[in-house]
Amino acid sequence: MPASPRTISVFGATGLQGGSVVRSLLRDKISSFKVRAITRDTSSEKAQTLHRLGAELVQADGWNQGEVRDAVSGSWAAFVNTNSDDPIFLNPEGPTEFELGKSIIDGICSARVKNVILSTMKPAGEATGGKLAIRTMDMKARIECYAKQTGNFDTICSVHAGWYYEFFLSETMAHLHSGFPYHPDREGYLSLHLPRWGDEKDEGVPFLATADDFGDIVHGMLLDIEASNGKHIQGVSEIFTLPEFVDIYARVTGEKARYVPLPSWERLGEGIPEMEDARLLFAYGELTGGRYFGNEPSSTAEAASLKRLAASAQGKDGGDLQLTTLASFFERHFKNNEEA
Repeated sequence: MPASPRTISVFGATGLQGGSVVRSLLRDKISSFKVRAITRDTSSEKAQTLHRLGAELVQADGWNQGEVRDAVSGSWAAFVNTNSDDPIFLNPEGPTEFELGKSIIDGICSARVKNVILSTMKPAGEATGGKLAIRTMDMKARIECYAKQTGNFDTICSVHAGWYYEFFLSETMAHLHSGFPYHPDREGYLSLHLPRWGDEKDEGVPFLATADDFGDIVHGMLLDIEASNGKHIQGVSEIFTLPEFVDIYARVTGEKARYVPLPSWERLGEGIPEMEDARLLFAYGELTGGRYFGNEPSSTAEAASLKRLAASAQGKDGGDLQLTTLASFFERHFKNNEEA
């Protein structure tokens, strides 16, 4: 007799993280997962694409606890990611990301869903001796802490996403980085202008292929949720210093590229209020010696294991069981772009 379906409700389903989770779960060939994509607008093209792939679409606004409760009703587990970049959170007089997360958690608790995976971060003060407060990190950490305090969950698992490979597909980010990877400077180089990651030397940055790997990591957690209970899983595909990152791009594409360190983290996006958390993140890296995940060194070990678990459940083998390399990402998106 086939196992009873286990519904996984995914908040933020049309975002990069949530969409990756939905797609990964829909590829599962051996489990009884039923995927419910929760979004504020079920008519959007992104939502309709997920529906065509096989996801159930349910409308809910995270600020409405009753809608959340009804949306997740009957679910075995929920994945929750809140959009830290929502402009509403930049207003010091407005609602906070924690309040949104609390509303979602309260709705999930009301529906008596017993398993939750949170996209979260460590509080900035934990690894800096209280020297730094970073809104994005601290809000996500508070959401996780609140979920634990409810006492309503059998399992609470946390996944902490590294630096998205996909950041470097953005024209807006290219402008902030002084051109890389789209616009050569006066000397003909695609120059990446960023502060150093680390203290006195360049430390490894934990990069993540969000579309390709993040969903598989969460999928792997759901396949053995007890094993991930209480853990902070690092969402990392590969670890490279910023000079190494640019060197890989140059090697793959044949383009002239270079990393130009900014003299201070304060110079990143100078004068742009929306960049404050990004600036402070580099200050955090300076204080922690490049430990993005707080007191723990960056590692791909758990992510690689979970990726293999999920990819196997999808019927994959060989190289498809591996995390996505930065070189393959650059090759897919940038090599021979002019010919494409």
